[in-house]
Amino acid sequence: MHQPTANYVEYYGMENGLPLDDPDSGYDPNYPFKGRDPRFYHDIIFDGVQYINGDPGADAAMKYAGLATGGSMRAVSNASRTGYFYQKLVPHTCQKIDQGSADDYGLNPHAYIPYMRLADIYLMYAEACAVKGGPAGKSDKCSLTSIDALNKLRDRVGAGHVSTKFTGNAYMDEVRRERAVELAFEGHRFNDLQRWLLLTEPKYTVKTSAEFIRVEDESFFKDNDPRDARIAEYHQEVILTRDFSAKHYWFPLMRDDTYIFDGFVQNPGWE
Repeated sequence: MHQPTANYVEYYGMENGLPLDDPDSGYDPNYPFKGRDPRFYHDIIFDGVQYINGDPGADAAMKYAGLATGGSMRAVSNASRTGYFYQKLVPHTCQKIDQGSADDYGLNPHAYIPYMRLADIYLMYAEACAVKGGPAGKSDKCSLTSIDALNKLRDRVGAGHVSTKFTGNAYMDEVRRERAVELAFEGHRFNDLQRWLLLTEPKYTVKTSAEFIRVEDESFFKDNDPRDARIAEYHQEVILTRDFSAKHYWFPLMRDDTYIFDGFVQNPGWE
C-alpha cells in the first residue's frame, strides 16, 4: 500500500490536535497540506514535495512530486492512483537517481515492522479505558487516564492534545483516529475494523482519490515549502469499493481441518 487513499490520509488531522472536519481545526481546503499533524509530514508524500535530491536528468518532471490531477506522478499504471505516496517505512529517496546517497537502500529495499510498539500499548490501554469510562476512564493499577495515554503519543510528535469537548462516541472516534494515524501502514487496520465491527460500513469500504488543480507553477517549489502551496477545486472521487460482507468478520478455516470430525464446521459464510 504505497499509495494511501485520500479518505485515509484525512485521518491525519491538524497540528492543533483537531480532526480536519472540526469547525475549530483551521483546516483550509485551498491549503490542505498546511498546519497538519507532524506525522502527516513524516509519513505522507503530497504534491510538491521534493522527491529527487540529485540531478534528475531526463526525469526532471519527477523532481517535485506531481500529485495534482493529471500530474507527472498520477499515472494509474506506475505511479499514484490516489494523489499520495507514503514514506513511513522506506524514505522516498529510495529510488534509482538517489542511489549512493546517505539514503542508499541498494537493490533490495526493505522495511523493519515491529510486532509491537510502545505506542500500541498506550493505544490499547486508551481504548480499553475509554470503553470502561470514557476520556477519564483508567485502570486501578495505572495513573494514566484514557485521554492521558493518547496525549502521551501527541506529546511525542508535537501535536495538540485531544480536545476535552470529545465525549461519548465522539471520543471513541478520536481513539480510533489516533490508532489509524499512529499505526498507519503497519498491518493493523483490517483487524481493527474487524474487531470494531466496522469492516462492512460504507465509510470504510469506499476508497477515494484526491483530485485538485495545482495553482502554483513549478518554480514555487524550488524556493518554498510545499505545505504552503495553494490548490483549487479539491474534491475526492471514488476509485473502488471493497466488497466486504458479514462473513469477513470471520476467517475461513482450512478445508482439511473441517473434515477432521463431523462437529467441526466451517465458519459462517465460508461453507
